[in-house]
Amino acid sequence: MSYAIVHYPNINTEDINQIRQKYDPQVYLIEAHITLVFPIIESINENNLILHIDNILSKWKAFPICLKGLQKSWDEYLFLMVEEGKVDMIELHNELYTGILAQYRRDNLPFIPHLTLGRFTKNIAQFLQVLEEAQQLDLNYRCFVNKVHLINIADEQRSIIWSKKFVLRNY
Repeated sequence: MSYAIVHYPNINTEDINQIRQKYDPQVYLIEAHITLVFPIIESINENNLILHIDNILSKWKAFPICLKGLQKSWDEYLFLMVEEGKVDMIELHNELYTGILAQYRRDNLPFIPHLTLGRFTKNIAQFLQVLEEAQQLDLNYRCFVNKVHLINIADEQRSIIWSKKFVLRNY
């Protein structure tokens, strides 16, 4: 069992899912999302984790983001980038990785706020094809980060056992 914290953008994901269904191995595990805390596989006290998230989010107000622009990651993923609201997403990510989650923070990899479109392990031709496909769709979305979800993922990462929603304060 593992935990992760994600934001599901309140956008029309039809075009995004067109790409994800072909290229994202996790399309049937989880809907289009931005990961704020990556899966933590080790045991962690669920109640303490919920209290930690509540405490961090009690200081946060909803904020706008814009998903636009494409980027290939170092590990062969295609990302739809968070353009506007990137600084807020990074700050929220950093704050969540304090306290009970501090030991799980990976300082060797910078956090890049994004929504994953697909994975292309060493297949440059396929990557170039999907990059062109995504560019033609002109993916550009605006929404608010007004809630996040703590998700509990089964050990084999094939299903989400449960999800708990946390709502950020409004302006």
